[in-house]
Amino acid sequence: MKEKTVVIVGAGIAGVSAAQALRENGFKGQIILLSRENTMPYDRPPLSKDALHTSTPPATFLLRDEAFYKTNQIDLRLGAEATAIDAAAHLVTLSDGTQLPYSTLLLATGSRPRTLPLFPYGAPFIHYLRTSLDAQRLRQDMQSLPKGASMVIVGAGIIGLEVAASATAQGFHVTVIEAGERPLARSGSPLLSSFLAAEHTKHGVDIRCQTHIIDVEKGKSGYSLTLSDKSTLAADLIVVGIGVCPEHELGSLAGIEAATGGIAVDAHGRTSIKDIYAAGEVAFHYNVHYGTQRRDETWQHAASHGEHVAKAILGVPDDYSSPGSYWTDQYTFNIQVVGNPLGTSEVIRGNPSDGAFVIFHLNDSVICGITAVNATRELRKLRRLVNNSSALPQDILADPTTD
Repeated sequence: MKEKTVVIVGAGIAGVSAAQALRENGFKGQIILLSRENTMPYDRPPLSKDALHTSTPPATFLLRDEAFYKTNQIDLRLGAEATAIDAAAHLVTLSDGTQLPYSTLLLATGSRPRTLPLFPYGAPFIHYLRTSLDAQRLRQDMQSLPKGASMVIVGAGIIGLEVAASATAQGFHVTVIEAGERPLARSGSPLLSSFLAAEHTKHGVDIRCQTHIIDVEKGKSGYSLTLSDKSTLAADLIVVGIGVCPEHELGSLAGIEAATGGIAVDAHGRTSIKDIYAAGEVAFHYNVHYGTQRRDETWQHAASHGEHVAKAILGVPDDYSSPGSYWTDQYTFNIQVVGNPLGTSEVIRGNPSDGAFVIFHLNDSVICGITAVNATRELRKLRRLVNNSSALPQDILADPTTD
C-alpha cells in the first residue's frame, strides 16, 4: 500500500488512533487527517471538568503534539470540513470546494449533542458541551456570574454530573433535572447512581428525577423554567446534556447504509460501499465479546475501534472484542466502569462509606461488568473476570480479603 492514500474524516480520538495505528503497522502511503475545527485535535473528557477551570492550560488537552503528526507524516488539515463523497470516483469534497482523491476512506465523524427546541444552541447563557469552543463559552459565562448564581443542568448523565461537580466547586447553586427514574440510568448501575446522588446532595446539588421542563421564559436576567410538576425554577445559566447523535449524514448522502442512527459496518469496519470504512462513535459495529452489533459512545471504544479498523484496512484484521469501558471524575472520586453495568444483580466488594469500593454486575451468575470507585489497582486485576465472562460465588466476590 505504499502508493495508497487513506483519508480520515474526523480528528477525534478515533481518527487520531487510526492514523497512528496505520503508521505503527507499516503503512507507507499518504495519510490525510481532516478536522473541521481550527484547533489541534484535543481530548474531550476534560471539557466538562478541567476546561471549566481557568488555571488549566488548553495545551494539556491535546491528543498528540504537533511533532507527532510531523514525525509520522500525517497530513493534518484543520478547518477542513468534508461535505460530500463521490464513491465511484473515490473523491471527498471539502467545504471550500477542494476535492481529495482517496484509495481508502475512513469516516470517524463521531457525534454531536442532542438539542432541545426549548434551549436553542448559542442562545444567551444556554450551553451544550461537545467542543473546546463550547467549553470556553461556558467557562466565560460562569466567570461572568457572581458566586451563588443558579445553574440548571438538564440531564443527569456523565456530562451533567461532571459539570454539576465543577460548578458546585466554583460556588454555583446547581439543580439537575432528569426525566428518568435515576441519574446515570443508561450508563451506570443503580448502586452507583445512589452513591453519586448522595455525594452530590452532600455538596448542595439538587437532583430532581422523573421531572422535565415544559416551558421557558427569558427575563431581564436569567430564565424562569416551568417544570412538569408545575413548580418553577430560576436559572442564571443552563447546561443541556441529554446525550448525543451520531454524525452519519456525510455517509448517508453518499448512499452508505445506516442502522440505529449510526453507519452500519461489519466486524472489520467496512461499510456497504467498497473502500469506505467507519470507526468510533459513528459506527454501528460488530463486537465479538457481546456477539452482536452495537454503537458505543465512550472514549475507550473510539480509541480501540479506530486502531482495530486501521488494522483491517491494512489487511491484518483482528477480532473486536472489547467489553467497553469509561471513567468519570466527580469530587474526590475516580469512577471506572468496565463491561455492562446493567446486569440482573449487583454485589458490593468493600464499604462505600470508606470512599473506595467495587461493584460486580452480574447477569444471573456471570460477571458482565465491574464498577470501581477509587479502586484502580484492584480493577486492573479484576477486569479479566469481565473479559472471560467468569462466574464466581457471590460470597467470594463480596469478601475483600479473598484474592
